[in-house]
Amino acid sequence: MKQSCNPPSDGLVLEIGSGDNPNPRSNVLVDRFLGSDNRERGGDLVVDRPFVVADAHFLPFKDGAFAYAICSHILEHMDDPEQFAHELQRTSAAGYIQSPSEIAERLFHWSFHRWYVNLVGDTLVLHPKEPAEPFGELFDYLYEYNPAYYFFQRSMPDLFWVEREWHGDNLRVEVRETSPLPLRDPVALRELVRPRRTPLALIGLFFAALGARSLRTGARRLLRKAVGRSYV
Repeated sequence: MKQSCNPPSDGLVLEIGSGDNPNPRSNVLVDRFLGSDNRERGGDLVVDRPFVVADAHFLPFKDGAFAYAICSHILEHMDDPEQFAHELQRTSAAGYIQSPSEIAERLFHWSFHRWYVNLVGDTLVLHPKEPAEPFGELFDYLYEYNPAYYFFQRSMPDLFWVEREWHGDNLRVEVRETSPLPLRDPVALRELVRPRRTPLALIGLFFAALGARSLRTGARRLLRKAVGRSYV
């Protein structure tokens, strides 16, 4: 998956909720939970650079301390998403947020997430999750063990991931009561499912998907480190 995460070559980079997979560019890591206190990670907490235990709603850093902040799969956990956005803009000049989309959330249904997340224009729009879990862990297993499904999901990143790179004071987060998804609008649905890659790019992605799914977690972690990416 191509990420729109572009930290600058100079300046300090903060990563919030780095967990078991910190970005190679991050200089300072922040996490609220240690060890067994966090059951939501895919692996053990990585502490290989300066590490701060803190609540992301109230970051213990001075105004403008960082050039860039990375927040991957964090927003959907927040008690107060708007306060979290305020803290990001207070402490960092720019940054990157990635979350699972509402569609991905409804398929996978991670029970420990609080919010559905959508991107409407340039605004991150959240609304509360329902308690239902219709598919159990079916889609987790499809993504992990079925290369064809993995390829399908990676071929349509806009459908399954929400990304927002922000600069200055243009990070907008809004909490609503209901979903903004236009699931009954045929025109909007056609645009939602429109292929975003050329046929040649899809062929390359297919073989990359086969290769990635042939590697287990430890090998993928080494590959991510080698290529300087958070996700492979």
